[in-house]
Amino acid sequence: MKYRSDLVILLDILEAIDEDGSLISHIASHANMPHPRVKEKLDIMVKNGLITEEIDDEGKRVYKITRKGIEVRRRIKEIVYMLKELGLLKRED
Repeated sequence: MKYRSDLVILLDILEAIDEDGSLISHIASHANMPHPRVKEKLDIMVKNGLITEEIDDEGKRVYKITRKGIEVRRRIKEIVYMLKELGLLKRED
């Protein structure tokens, strides 16, 4: 099993969520993680204002990225890029 840092996992999840909303199945697939682990991370992100959790017209739970989440995603991308350039993070992450 390939290890990914929490920073890379957070970025994968944030990249899977857009302003129009994403279902947990899409997020889990994009992040290559099981639903329960993704849900755990999503709850933390909701609590910290990076995303919102809503129920759509069909009763499905939809996650949407906030402005704060967009900014955090941008900054994490920069950090990951710098860490890879310094050789402190594997290129395939």
